[in-house]
Formats: sequence, structure tokens, C-alpha cells
Amino acid sequence: MTDEEKDLEYVMDKYGRTVSGIIASMLGSQSEREDIFQEVFLLYYTKDLFFGDEGSRRSWLIRTAINLCRAANRSPWYRLRNGEEFDPNTVQYTESEPTDERLWQAVCRLKEKYRLPLYLHYFEEIPISDIAKVMGLSEGAVKMRLSRARERIKSELENSRNITETEAEAHERKREREYIIHSRRV
Repeated sequence: MTDEEKDLEYVMDKYGRTVSGIIASMLGSQSEREDIFQEVFLLYYTKDLFFGDEGSRRSWLIRTAINLCRAANRSPWYRLRNGEEFDPNTVQYTESEPTDERLWQAVCRLKEKYRLPLYLHYFEEIPISDIAKVMGLSEGAVKMRLSRARERIKSELENSRNITETEAEAHERKREREYIIHSRRV
């Protein structure tokens, strides 16, 4: 194994989850996500890159993943899919807790401009200053997007909890009615 291959293996092990998560938060199609993932690391492997530190390497990988996803969403192929948009139901979260799944689905339903900084900050624990550099925004803009994203997620989760409680109450009333009807027949 050459030094370049060892470096690629190291980078994929260290940053593969991050790159995969970014791509998953931006693209709906599983096959497109796999293609972009491969393309990011192919570019990394084939280009003669030099990074002063790990932060620069991580930033390059994140920026490349974002740019490739945006290019994929602007491509003629994307338009041929009849405007198929990002579908949060196609993105699976790795945790098994139902509350985590609901949270992930709420995150996926956000617009990209809120979803991406939220994912980078809370799921990948990347500092706001680094997110601002990668996205070409000011730190204040990133903080504002995070704040708005949190508000939207909180609102959505509260609404879904209220709907779930209402559905549970309706189901309970239906069971009570069925019990009363059944007990009258006996």
C-alpha cells in the first residue's frame, strides 16, 4: 500500500462519517449520495493537496462535499427528476431511539440553509467559526441560522407531540366506545 493510499484510508476513516452526513443532509437519492461520497474522496486522492493542519483538511472535505451536492442539485439530471426535492424520509438516522428519529426527521425537513449549519454544529460538533469559514458566512449569520433552525425544530416537535397526544386520545375514546357497544351486546 502506497503512502497516498494509506493517507486516503486514514482520511476516510476519520472524516467519512462527517462527509456522509453532510451529503445525506443535502441529497435525497441514495445513489446520488453514494456517488458524491466517492467523488469527494476521489478528488482528495487525485489532487495534489497540502494542508497545514487537520482543520484545513476537514474544511476542504466539507466545502468539497457541499459544492458537489449543490452542483448535483443544479444539474440537468436533477431537473429531469420532475423537481424531486430532498426527501427526509429517504435519510436514515443511525440511532434506534424513536425520539432521535423524530428529531432527525425534523432536521431533514429544514431548508438547506438551516439544516447544514445545524448538522455541522450539533451532529459533527464543529465550532461556529469553522462553519462560518466553510460556508462563507459571518459567525453572526451562522448563529442566526442555528437559532432559527432550533426554533423551527422545537415548534415542529411540539406540534407532532400534540398531534400524537390527540391521536392517542381519539384512539382511547374509540376503544371505550367499542367496549361499551360490545358489553351491551353481551
